[in-house]
Amino acid sequence: MHGGASQEALSTPAAISPAARELFAGFGAGAANVVSGYPFDTVKVRLQSAAPGTYRGALDCAVKVVQREGLRRGLFRGLSSPLVGGTLETGVNYLVYSRVLDALRASSLAASAAAGGGGVGGGGVGGADTPGCTPLGHVAAAGAVAGVALSFILGPTELVKCRMQLAGSSARYPGGPLQVLREVVAAEGWARGLTRGLGATMAREVPGNAVFFTVYEVARRSLRAPQDTPGSRGGGVNVSEAVTAVLSGGVAGTLMWALVLPIDVAKTRLQAASPGTPWDVGLLRQWAMLWREGGVRSLYAGLTPTLVRAFPANACQWLAWEAIMRSPGA
Repeated sequence: MHGGASQEALSTPAAISPAARELFAGFGAGAANVVSGYPFDTVKVRLQSAAPGTYRGALDCAVKVVQREGLRRGLFRGLSSPLVGGTLETGVNYLVYSRVLDALRASSLAASAAAGGGGVGGGGVGGADTPGCTPLGHVAAAGAVAGVALSFILGPTELVKCRMQLAGSSARYPGGPLQVLREVVAAEGWARGLTRGLGATMAREVPGNAVFFTVYEVARRSLRAPQDTPGSRGGGVNVSEAVTAVLSGGVAGTLMWALVLPIDVAKTRLQAASPGTPWDVGLLRQWAMLWREGGVRSLYAGLTPTLVRAFPANACQWLAWEAIMRSPGA
């Protein structure tokens, strides 16, 4: 502990609202996810956008990128856009999820009180609640609503990211992300250009986010030790809680990406396409073209680096979230 109550009051920002705390924790979680998983994401984009036969697999792709372009300008090229976008996106994601979940809980409590029942117990995202109290249907619904909100952030940032990660992007976009933005806006205008792939992004994020939060909650409830009581908020994350966050977050991210990858492949092709090219079509036609190109193999292009990335990146994300939410003063 941190001494007496008066000393703690001086050092603890007690006036921070739950929403501000959730947003800040989401920012930290997003930064942890992006930095830890970015090289894997670059390999995924290269595999999804390259012609069949360009690379023998994920490892071959990574080696060739580093050999030809270097580590920083190859695997980490274009990091600034998704770092900013990923930080903001994850903050908004957790904030909207937590607020919607609280609203659903309040509604259930009110309905239960009106009916004379016992109600639904407390429960929020991550380690802040008593496991098993929040209905999983509420978790999935809150995740889906948050998926809608974050799609409006992810759409433009992933458009820039995908183009920066394409082969030859160093020569094509020497001016970096700002050049990509200028060219997109010049070619298609602000509204049409920056919303390219927004529908596909939403088609991925709404179900994917529902699965992500639900699987995390199920795994966390299953793994959480009896001694990990909800009263530990503000006291930091102990070893057991950290292991639970890492395993639950890794499993949630891995399963989510395994389910939504065909949508992500089509979204990548659409966002990488220039206006008027064959790939400048909607989601259903993208899938049809991918199927003709290589069947299931094309629909799941980039599966290996995606799943290899998913576990550590999402494990880092959830660990950062739990650590910040439980830190002294939170």
